[in-house]
Amino acid sequence: MFKDFMVDLESMGTESGDAIIAIGVVPMDIAARQLGDEFYIKVSLESCQTVGLNINADTVMWWMQQDQAARAQFKNNNAFPRIADALRQLSQFIDYQAGQYSAAEINIWGNGSIMDNALLKAAYKACNAQLPWTHKGDLCYRTLRYLTPNVTDIEPEIAHHALHDAKAQALTLFKRFDALGI
Repeated sequence: MFKDFMVDLESMGTESGDAIIAIGVVPMDIAARQLGDEFYIKVSLESCQTVGLNINADTVMWWMQQDQAARAQFKNNNAFPRIADALRQLSQFIDYQAGQYSAAEINIWGNGSIMDNALLKAAYKACNAQLPWTHKGDLCYRTLRYLTPNVTDIEPEIAHHALHDAKAQALTLFKRFDALGI
């Protein structure tokens, strides 16, 4: 059973309400320094627009400058699950991985206090879906990075890939906790 989850999104902007193109989640047992089963899903960009999520032109230009491995997430985007279905699958995954932990006990770690978690919350709201965690479980990995500047990040296998980024962040989180003696 897991109550901590590292989340990483690939999106079409950095503001709450921007479209999500991929979701990567890794459950974490912080005390044991272990990762659980992974969750990764690509999302139909058109479905994000349909529910009112935005596409930022600057972010589109940024994506065009990334390497082929990162841009591969867009291939066949029209065949990917709708955002509502992706969020439903994410909720089911968190519920299953959390076991007996309630939504009030679940912690979602995002890279930035107004980034991953805020984009996910806006998407859940746009889809009229209930979050599988509460506001008390919003945790900021970026703040922990700031507090441990001497800890070297573990690099993801593929940069700007939601699952690879989430795994690298989770493993680096363990290193940061070790450095803090937590």
